Amino acid sequence: MKKYYILTLGCQMNVSDSQRIATKLEELGYKSAPEKEADLVVVNACSVRQKAVDRIWGGIKKWQKSGKKIIITGCVLKEDQKKFNQKGIDFIKISDLTKIDHILRQNFNTSQYGSIHLNYFHIKPKISGKIIYIPIMTGCDNFCSYCAVPYTRGREVSRPMENIIREVKNATKNGFKEIWLLGQNVNSYKSDFSKLLKAVDKLPGNFKFNFISSNPHDMGDELIKTFSKLKKWTRELHLAMQSGDDEILRKMNRKYNSKQYLKLVSNLKLKIKNLKLSTDIIVGFPGETKIQFNNTVKICKKIGFKKAYIAQYSPRPGTASAKLKDDVPADEKKRRWQILDQMINK
Repeated sequence: MKKYYILTLGCQMNVSDSQRIATKLEELGYKSAPEKEADLVVVNACSVRQKAVDRIWGGIKKWQKSGKKIIITGCVLKEDQKKFNQKGIDFIKISDLTKIDHILRQNFNTSQYGSIHLNYFHIKPKISGKIIYIPIMTGCDNFCSYCAVPYTRGREVSRPMENIIREVKNATKNGFKEIWLLGQNVNSYKSDFSKLLKAVDKLPGNFKFNFISSNPHDMGDELIKTFSKLKKWTRELHLAMQSGDDEILRKMNRKYNSKQYLKLVSNLKLKIKNLKLSTDIIVGFPGETKIQFNNTVKICKKIGFKKAYIAQYSPRPGTASAKLKDDVPADEKKRRWQILDQMINK
Protein backbone atom coordinates (compact mmCIF):
# COMPACT_ATOMS: atom_id res chain seq x y z
CA MET A 1 0.00 0.00 0.00
CA LYS A 2 1.33 3.44 -0.92
CA LYS A 3 1.77 5.95 1.90
CA TYR A 4 1.14 9.70 2.10
CA TYR A 5 2.24 12.58 4.29
CA ILE A 6 0.50 15.99 4.34
CA LEU A 7 2.40 19.13 5.32
CA THR A 8 -0.09 21.86 6.25
CA LEU A 9 1.04 25.47 6.34
CA GLY A 10 -0.98 28.61 7.08
CA CYS A 11 -4.38 29.10 8.66
CA GLN A 12 -7.18 26.92 10.05
CA MET A 13 -8.83 26.89 6.61
CA ASN A 14 -5.81 24.97 5.30
CA VAL A 15 -6.08 22.58 8.25
CA SER A 16 -9.71 21.92 7.29
CA ASP A 17 -8.78 21.47 3.62
CA SER A 18 -6.02 18.98 4.55
CA GLN A 19 -8.60 16.85 6.36
CA ARG A 20 -10.52 16.54 3.09
CA ILE A 21 -7.30 15.82 1.17
CA ALA A 22 -6.61 12.94 3.60
CA THR A 23 -10.06 11.45 2.98
CA LYS A 24 -9.59 11.62 -0.79
CA LEU A 25 -6.15 10.00 -0.66
CA GLU A 26 -7.42 7.16 1.52
CA GLU A 27 -10.28 6.59 -0.93
CA LEU A 28 -7.54 6.14 -3.56
CA GLY A 29 -5.81 3.47 -1.45
CA TYR A 30 -3.13 5.56 0.29
CA LYS A 31 -2.31 5.20 3.99
CA SER A 32 -1.15 8.01 6.29
CA ALA A 33 2.51 7.72 7.35
CA PRO A 34 5.34 9.77 8.88
CA GLU A 35 7.22 12.01 6.44
CA LYS A 36 10.24 9.68 6.10
CA GLU A 37 8.09 6.66 5.19
CA ALA A 38 5.76 8.39 2.71
CA ASP A 39 5.81 7.75 -1.04
CA LEU A 40 3.70 10.88 -1.63
CA VAL A 41 4.09 14.31 0.01
CA VAL A 42 1.17 16.73 -0.33
CA VAL A 43 2.01 20.29 0.66
CA ASN A 44 -1.06 22.36 1.54
CA ALA A 45 0.76 25.61 0.99
CA CYS A 46 0.51 29.24 2.04
CA SER A 47 1.92 32.09 -0.08
CA VAL A 48 0.66 34.66 2.43
CA ARG A 49 4.07 34.73 4.18
CA GLN A 50 7.47 34.37 2.54
CA LYS A 51 8.70 32.18 5.41
CA ALA A 52 6.14 29.53 4.48
CA VAL A 53 7.27 29.58 0.83
CA ASP A 54 10.92 29.29 1.90
CA ARG A 55 10.03 26.30 4.06
CA ILE A 56 8.43 24.55 1.06
CA TRP A 57 11.57 24.98 -1.06
CA GLY A 58 13.67 23.53 1.77
CA GLY A 59 11.39 20.50 1.88
CA ILE A 60 11.36 20.03 -1.89
CA LYS A 61 15.14 19.51 -2.03
CA LYS A 62 14.89 16.82 0.64
CA TRP A 63 11.85 15.04 -0.85
CA GLN A 64 13.18 15.03 -4.42
CA LYS A 65 16.49 13.60 -3.20
CA SER A 66 14.63 10.67 -1.59
CA GLY A 67 12.48 10.11 -4.69
CA LYS A 68 9.11 11.07 -3.24
CA LYS A 69 6.18 12.19 -5.39
CA ILE A 70 5.30 15.83 -4.53
CA ILE A 71 1.98 17.62 -5.01
CA ILE A 72 1.43 21.23 -3.98
CA THR A 73 -2.02 22.68 -3.34
CA GLY A 74 -3.60 25.41 -1.21
CA CYS A 75 -2.99 29.15 -1.22
CA VAL A 76 -0.27 29.62 -3.83
CA LEU A 77 0.37 32.76 -5.87
CA LYS A 78 0.71 32.28 -9.63
CA GLU A 79 4.35 33.37 -9.53
CA ASP A 80 5.10 30.62 -6.99
CA GLN A 81 2.99 28.12 -8.96
CA LYS A 82 5.12 28.73 -12.05
CA LYS A 83 8.35 28.25 -10.09
CA PHE A 84 7.10 24.95 -8.69
CA ASN A 85 6.02 23.77 -12.17
CA GLN A 86 9.47 24.67 -13.55
CA LYS A 87 10.98 22.27 -11.02
CA GLY A 88 8.65 19.50 -12.21
CA ILE A 89 6.37 19.67 -9.19
CA ASP A 90 2.63 19.25 -9.73
CA PHE A 91 0.25 21.94 -8.52
CA ILE A 92 -3.48 21.36 -8.12
CA LYS A 93 -6.05 23.94 -7.02
CA ILE A 94 -7.75 22.95 -3.78
CA SER A 95 -11.08 23.37 -5.58
CA ASP A 96 -9.97 20.62 -8.01
CA LEU A 97 -9.29 18.17 -5.17
CA THR A 98 -11.74 15.68 -6.64
CA LYS A 99 -9.34 15.32 -9.60
CA ILE A 100 -6.30 14.38 -7.53
CA ASP A 101 -6.48 10.82 -8.88
CA HIS A 102 -5.76 12.23 -12.37
CA ILE A 103 -2.65 14.05 -11.21
CA LEU A 104 -1.44 10.87 -9.52
CA ARG A 105 -1.82 9.13 -12.88
CA GLN A 106 0.21 11.94 -14.52
CA ASN A 107 -2.52 13.08 -16.92
CA PHE A 108 -3.87 16.20 -15.21
CA ASN A 109 -3.21 19.62 -16.78
CA THR A 110 -1.50 21.38 -13.87
CA SER A 111 -1.19 24.69 -15.73
CA GLN A 112 -4.96 25.34 -15.64
CA TYR A 113 -6.20 28.28 -13.59
CA GLY A 114 -9.86 28.95 -12.92
CA SER A 115 -12.32 30.48 -10.51
CA ILE A 116 -12.66 28.70 -7.20
CA HIS A 117 -15.71 26.58 -6.57
CA LEU A 118 -17.04 24.47 -3.74
CA ASN A 119 -17.17 20.95 -5.19
CA TYR A 120 -14.60 19.65 -2.72
CA PHE A 121 -16.66 20.57 0.36
CA HIS A 122 -18.85 17.47 -0.13
CA ILE A 123 -15.80 15.34 0.78
CA LYS A 124 -16.06 14.21 4.40
CA PRO A 125 -13.03 15.44 6.37
CA LYS A 126 -10.77 13.01 8.20
CA ILE A 127 -10.83 14.53 11.68
CA SER A 128 -8.06 14.20 14.24
CA GLY A 129 -7.95 16.05 17.53
CA LYS A 130 -10.66 17.61 19.70
CA ILE A 131 -11.57 20.59 17.49
CA ILE A 132 -13.54 20.38 14.26
CA TYR A 133 -13.14 23.13 11.64
CA ILE A 134 -16.15 23.79 9.40
CA PRO A 135 -15.70 26.21 6.47
CA ILE A 136 -18.72 28.45 5.84
CA MET A 137 -17.16 30.31 2.91
CA THR A 138 -13.89 30.72 1.05
CA GLY A 139 -12.13 33.54 -0.76
CA CYS A 140 -12.16 37.27 -0.04
CA ASP A 141 -13.41 40.47 -1.71
CA ASN A 142 -11.63 42.99 0.53
CA PHE A 143 -8.31 43.27 -1.36
CA CYS A 144 -6.21 44.58 1.51
CA SER A 145 -3.10 45.92 -0.21
CA TYR A 146 -0.68 43.44 1.44
CA CYS A 147 -2.81 40.30 1.19
CA ALA A 148 -2.49 37.40 -1.25
CA VAL A 149 -5.75 35.65 -0.35
CA PRO A 150 -7.98 37.14 -3.12
CA TYR A 151 -5.35 36.00 -5.64
CA THR A 152 -4.86 32.50 -4.19
CA ARG A 153 -8.37 31.56 -3.06
CA GLY A 154 -10.35 33.88 -5.34
CA ARG A 155 -13.43 35.96 -4.63
CA GLU A 156 -15.88 35.20 -1.83
CA VAL A 157 -18.10 32.15 -2.23
CA SER A 158 -20.45 31.08 0.60
CA ARG A 159 -21.66 27.56 1.34
CA PRO A 160 -25.41 26.89 1.65
CA MET A 161 -26.53 27.24 5.26
CA GLU A 162 -28.20 23.82 5.32
CA ASN A 163 -24.88 22.15 4.42
CA ILE A 164 -23.10 23.92 7.27
CA ILE A 165 -25.81 23.04 9.81
CA ARG A 166 -25.72 19.42 8.66
CA GLU A 167 -21.95 19.31 9.20
CA VAL A 168 -22.28 20.87 12.68
CA LYS A 169 -24.97 18.32 13.60
CA ASN A 170 -22.75 15.45 12.46
CA ALA A 171 -19.85 16.85 14.50
CA THR A 172 -21.91 17.03 17.70
CA LYS A 173 -23.33 13.53 17.13
CA ASN A 174 -19.74 12.25 16.83
CA GLY A 175 -18.85 13.77 20.18
CA PHE A 176 -17.02 16.93 19.22
CA LYS A 177 -17.29 19.59 21.93
CA GLU A 178 -15.55 22.48 20.14
CA ILE A 179 -16.51 23.72 16.67
CA TRP A 180 -14.90 26.52 14.65
CA LEU A 181 -16.70 28.16 11.73
CA LEU A 182 -14.14 29.33 9.15
CA GLY A 183 -13.96 32.04 6.50
CA GLN A 184 -11.53 34.73 5.38
CA ASN A 185 -14.21 37.23 6.48
CA VAL A 186 -17.13 35.47 8.16
CA ASN A 187 -19.02 38.77 8.58
CA SER A 188 -19.72 38.82 4.84
CA TYR A 189 -21.22 35.31 4.74
CA LYS A 190 -23.81 35.75 1.98
CA SER A 191 -26.73 33.95 3.63
CA ASP A 192 -26.57 36.25 6.71
CA PHE A 193 -23.93 35.53 9.33
CA SER A 194 -26.23 36.52 12.21
CA LYS A 195 -28.84 34.03 11.04
CA LEU A 196 -26.23 31.26 10.77
CA LEU A 197 -24.89 31.95 14.29
CA LYS A 198 -28.41 31.83 15.76
CA ALA A 199 -29.10 28.53 13.98
CA VAL A 200 -25.88 26.94 15.27
CA ASP A 201 -26.52 28.25 18.78
CA LYS A 202 -29.97 26.61 18.87
CA LEU A 203 -28.70 23.15 17.95
CA PRO A 204 -28.99 20.55 20.72
CA GLY A 205 -25.88 19.12 22.35
CA ASN A 206 -23.19 19.96 24.84
CA PHE A 207 -20.73 21.91 22.66
CA LYS A 208 -19.11 25.33 22.27
CA PHE A 209 -18.36 27.12 19.02
CA ASN A 210 -16.25 29.97 17.73
CA PHE A 211 -15.53 31.58 14.35
CA ILE A 212 -12.66 33.21 12.50
CA SER A 213 -12.01 35.70 11.01
CA SER A 214 -13.99 38.95 11.33
CA ASN A 215 -13.15 42.19 9.55
CA PRO A 216 -13.83 45.35 11.63
CA HIS A 217 -15.17 47.36 8.71
CA ASP A 218 -18.39 45.36 8.33
CA MET A 219 -19.20 44.43 11.93
CA GLY A 220 -22.46 46.28 12.55
CA ASP A 221 -24.74 46.73 15.55
CA GLU A 222 -27.07 43.90 14.50
CA LEU A 223 -24.20 41.40 14.49
CA ILE A 224 -22.95 42.62 17.88
CA LYS A 225 -26.48 42.26 19.25
CA THR A 226 -26.49 38.65 18.00
CA PHE A 227 -23.11 38.00 19.66
CA SER A 228 -24.44 39.22 23.01
CA LYS A 229 -27.31 36.70 22.96
CA LEU A 230 -25.38 33.58 21.94
CA LYS A 231 -25.18 30.90 24.63
CA LYS A 232 -22.74 28.42 23.07
CA TRP A 233 -20.24 30.93 21.68
CA THR A 234 -16.94 30.94 23.59
CA ARG A 235 -16.93 34.77 23.77
CA GLU A 236 -13.51 34.84 22.14
CA LEU A 237 -13.38 37.24 19.20
CA HIS A 238 -10.53 37.57 16.71
CA LEU A 239 -10.68 41.07 15.22
CA ALA A 240 -7.71 41.90 12.99
CA MET A 241 -6.51 45.47 13.54
CA GLN A 242 -3.23 45.29 11.51
CA SER A 243 -2.11 48.80 12.53
CA GLY A 244 -3.04 51.55 14.96
CA ASP A 245 -1.97 54.33 12.61
CA ASP A 246 -4.51 55.93 10.27
CA GLU A 247 -2.09 56.56 7.39
CA ILE A 248 -0.82 52.98 7.45
CA LEU A 249 -4.39 51.65 7.64
CA ARG A 250 -5.24 53.74 4.57
CA LYS A 251 -2.24 52.36 2.67
CA MET A 252 -3.32 48.86 3.72
CA ASN A 253 -6.82 49.52 2.29
CA ARG A 254 -8.40 48.47 5.58
CA LYS A 255 -11.53 50.70 5.23
CA TYR A 256 -11.54 51.95 8.86
CA ASN A 257 -9.39 54.23 11.01
CA SER A 258 -8.04 53.91 14.55
CA LYS A 259 -10.93 55.85 16.12
CA GLN A 260 -13.49 53.65 14.41
CA TYR A 261 -11.66 50.52 15.58
CA LEU A 262 -11.51 51.80 19.16
CA LYS A 263 -15.20 52.70 19.08
CA LEU A 264 -16.05 49.22 17.80
CA VAL A 265 -14.01 47.55 20.55
CA SER A 266 -15.64 49.78 23.18
CA ASN A 267 -19.09 48.81 21.88
CA LEU A 268 -18.21 45.11 21.86
CA LYS A 269 -16.93 45.21 25.45
CA LEU A 270 -20.00 47.14 26.55
CA LYS A 271 -22.45 44.66 25.00
CA ILE A 272 -20.57 41.37 25.59
CA LYS A 273 -19.51 40.43 29.11
CA ASN A 274 -16.20 38.61 29.61
CA LEU A 275 -15.13 39.16 25.99
CA LYS A 276 -11.62 37.96 25.14
CA LEU A 277 -10.20 39.86 22.17
CA SER A 278 -7.33 38.76 19.93
CA THR A 279 -5.95 40.44 16.82
CA ASP A 280 -3.53 40.44 13.88
CA ILE A 281 -0.85 43.13 13.54
CA ILE A 282 1.69 43.76 10.77
CA VAL A 283 4.88 45.60 11.68
CA GLY A 284 7.25 47.21 9.19
CA PHE A 285 4.69 47.94 6.48
CA PRO A 286 6.26 50.08 3.70
CA GLY A 287 6.81 53.61 4.95
CA GLU A 288 5.94 52.85 8.58
CA THR A 289 7.85 55.30 10.76
CA LYS A 290 8.73 54.83 14.42
CA ILE A 291 6.03 57.34 15.32
CA GLN A 292 3.45 55.40 13.32
CA PHE A 293 4.53 52.17 14.98
CA ASN A 294 4.19 53.85 18.38
CA ASN A 295 0.58 54.68 17.47
CA THR A 296 0.02 50.93 17.20
CA VAL A 297 1.68 50.40 20.59
CA LYS A 298 -0.56 53.05 22.18
CA ILE A 299 -3.79 51.58 20.83
CA CYS A 300 -2.76 48.08 21.94
CA LYS A 301 -2.22 49.39 25.48
CA LYS A 302 -5.67 50.98 25.45
CA ILE A 303 -7.43 47.84 24.26
CA GLY A 304 -5.61 45.13 26.21
CA PHE A 305 -5.68 42.27 23.70
CA LYS A 306 -5.49 38.78 25.20
CA LYS A 307 -3.38 37.62 22.24
CA ALA A 308 -1.90 39.05 19.06
CA TYR A 309 -0.59 37.30 15.94
CA ILE A 310 2.18 39.66 14.88
CA ALA A 311 3.77 39.45 11.43
CA GLN A 312 6.84 41.18 10.06
CA TYR A 313 5.81 42.58 6.69
CA SER A 314 6.99 40.72 3.60
CA PRO A 315 5.85 41.79 0.10
CA ARG A 316 3.62 39.35 -1.81
CA PRO A 317 4.01 39.40 -5.61
CA GLY A 318 0.94 40.75 -7.38
CA THR A 319 -0.48 42.63 -4.39
CA ALA A 320 -0.82 46.42 -4.35
CA SER A 321 1.71 46.94 -1.55
CA ALA A 322 4.35 44.97 -3.48
CA LYS A 323 4.70 48.09 -5.66
CA LEU A 324 5.76 50.09 -2.59
CA LYS A 325 9.37 50.21 -1.42
CA ASP A 326 9.96 47.70 1.38
CA ASP A 327 11.98 50.29 3.27
CA VAL A 328 11.83 49.21 6.92
CA PRO A 329 15.06 47.28 7.69
CA ALA A 330 14.74 43.66 8.81
CA ASP A 331 16.32 44.31 12.21
CA GLU A 332 13.85 47.18 12.83
CA LYS A 333 10.92 44.94 11.89
CA LYS A 334 12.20 42.37 14.36
CA ARG A 335 12.59 45.03 17.09
CA ARG A 336 8.99 46.21 16.59
CA TRP A 337 7.76 42.62 16.60
CA GLN A 338 9.53 41.96 19.91
CA ILE A 339 8.04 45.06 21.55
CA LEU A 340 4.46 44.04 20.73
CA ASP A 341 5.03 40.36 21.44
CA GLN A 342 6.44 41.12 24.90
CA MET A 343 3.67 43.59 25.64
CA ILE A 344 0.71 41.45 24.52
CA ASN A 345 1.77 37.79 24.47
CA LYS A 346 4.06 37.66 27.54
